[in-house]
Amino acid sequence: MSSVALDSHGFPQGSGIFETIKTVNGAPIALGRHMRRALESALELGISIPSEDFIREEMIRVLGENPHDVGRMRICFGKVIFHITHDSYVELTEPARLNFYTQTVIGEVHKRFPYDFRFGLIDAANDEGYHDSVLFNEKNEITETAVSNLIFLIGGEWVTSPISSGILPGVIRAIAVENCGVKVRPIHVSEIPEVESGFMVSSLRIAQPISHIGDMKLKIGDASRVLEEQIRANCKPVSVG
Repeated sequence: MSSVALDSHGFPQGSGIFETIKTVNGAPIALGRHMRRALESALELGISIPSEDFIREEMIRVLGENPHDVGRMRICFGKVIFHITHDSYVELTEPARLNFYTQTVIGEVHKRFPYDFRFGLIDAANDEGYHDSVLFNEKNEITETAVSNLIFLIGGEWVTSPISSGILPGVIRAIAVENCGVKVRPIHVSEIPEVESGFMVSSLRIAQPISHIGDMKLKIGDASRVLEEQIRANCKPVSVG
């Protein structure tokens, strides 16, 4: 794998798709799901990706050369790009505080780089004392945050926005829907006052409870603990080869 020039966020200079995968003692979580998503995006976008055997060999090499107890493996594919990194990842221990981003954001079905716009949303939220922002579409439907899917407890039911609302089809979101009883339906911004509890779900954070949306405090109680345990139980790391 040849060396490539990187941007300020560690992505290859140029454009393409990427997958970010959490690892535990060198074993990635939901690797098969990530690679299926990457393949689907590559086929749709006309990006050729290396063979499965070659990718697996490179993963094993990079993981072996850069061992971490808990890590972040990033795999980038472009028309002339193939790049894998493995860095240490620090587990998040505090609940998330979210605000609302004040403008409509068009959702992205494919996980693309450069990722500057999304990082900019994070920086703007941080400047206001929040970890991330709740985004919405032109129909005023809740979509996601800059870097995570959202799951809310509304009326005693855990719900997440549909892909048709304009969200990334997240790997952990899919696990929550398929294995943990989370329902899929549009969520209008007018429903935010009815949100009892919530999670940011992504490949690194897995399931991070939300403590606040703006000034509104959410509950982190038994229902949240049960769902978090279910999601994490379905996110066991597996060997690369």
